[in-house]
Amino acid sequence: MKNIFILIHVFYCISAKLTTLSTCKDCLGKIHTKEELQLAKQSLIINKNQACQNIKTKFFIIVKSGTFQRRNFTRSTWAKEIIKHRNIPVLYAIGYPKDPAMQKEIIDEDEEYHDLLQFNFLESYYNLTLKTASVLFWYDQHCSKSSDYLFYVDDDVLIHVDKLILYMNQTVDDDTIEGWFEKSGKIQRKGIGGISKEDFPIDTVPDYLWGAAVLYPTNIISNLLIKVIFNTTIPIFFRDDVFINGFMAEQAGIKRKHMKGMLTYDPTEDDLKTNMIIIDFKNEETREKAWNCYKYNIQCNKNLPLLLFRIFAGISLFIVIIGYCCKCFTSTFYYEQLKHEYNLWYYNISYWFKQYMNSTLMRNRRQHSTDIIQKTLLGIQWLINLRRMGKRIVLIFIFIVALYYFIKELIKSKN
Repeated sequence: MKNIFILIHVFYCISAKLTTLSTCKDCLGKIHTKEELQLAKQSLIINKNQACQNIKTKFFIIVKSGTFQRRNFTRSTWAKEIIKHRNIPVLYAIGYPKDPAMQKEIIDEDEEYHDLLQFNFLESYYNLTLKTASVLFWYDQHCSKSSDYLFYVDDDVLIHVDKLILYMNQTVDDDTIEGWFEKSGKIQRKGIGGISKEDFPIDTVPDYLWGAAVLYPTNIISNLLIKVIFNTTIPIFFRDDVFINGFMAEQAGIKRKHMKGMLTYDPTEDDLKTNMIIIDFKNEETREKAWNCYKYNIQCNKNLPLLLFRIFAGISLFIVIIGYCCKCFTSTFYYEQLKHEYNLWYYNISYWFKQYMNSTLMRNRRQHSTDIIQKTLLGIQWLINLRRMGKRIVLIFIFIVALYYFIKELIKSKN
């Protein structure tokens, strides 16, 4: 029975490859057809439609994942904490692997962890819009009644769980999507994220949010975003952040803003100790190092020369700015007036200080003379007392000697 199940999955893999091949020119990017977008509404290969039953939570997390290694690291770090201590559900959204033989490994992975959502399209960077549209549609169908927000993140981010919970309980708006905010600019025409003008004639991108970590209120997903995605006349651009968090949000009138506490990774800083979400890691090694530095309270800013250079440059710039401001100020009328007031104040203070020091010295001299006289008198008095005491001692000694001889002679006479 399991072998039949795997064969069905292989069929899905071949179907996904045939229906989601790139149509971009010069391999720059991709525009999806309406038919391809409908893949987001198809049945899942691996589903978790009961994940939100019998629960009520503030937010639900779905991780946009592409590799087992990243998923496993996430499972062992912040996802483990948020599931164990906060009881927040975490699922991983994936497509079909390029190699059909890997499907068995995915099935085994899901049997072990029970946290995969596998959609019916090829796992590819050029299918990010299909994946995000599928996730939003799935969430609306199965979790919109159980959760107030969907937190949709990449599998290479780090999250400070306590700060995220605090943020969700205090500062979240329900009429705005939040993430790493990017201002309006020109559409990218070159490189891996670019698209040709023939495929996508629009030149200007509206304000949008990076796809690394986006917080979607449930009411926005259900009432606005789903409708506009599946009914838009704009070419369906493969980059989900630009298409969904930019063009679709703009078309639906959805507000976008930067999420406080979100930062791009900086190797010279202890990022996760002071921030909520860290994105844009260059590789898994740096992400693991950043997590260990946070978890075990290790100093993370290992790039000491760069850090010292930044400090030195900052201090030098500060000194230059202060020096320039002082130079400009000394040529003004206010400086001359301030200088005059300062000289007058200094004269008064110095005169008062001199008077005070002179009077103090005079008092000390008088006190010093008095002390000498007193010490001399005490010495004389001590000598006088010593002389009197000596006389008394001598008289007592003579009396004792005389008494001794008297007693001695008395004893002799009796004998």
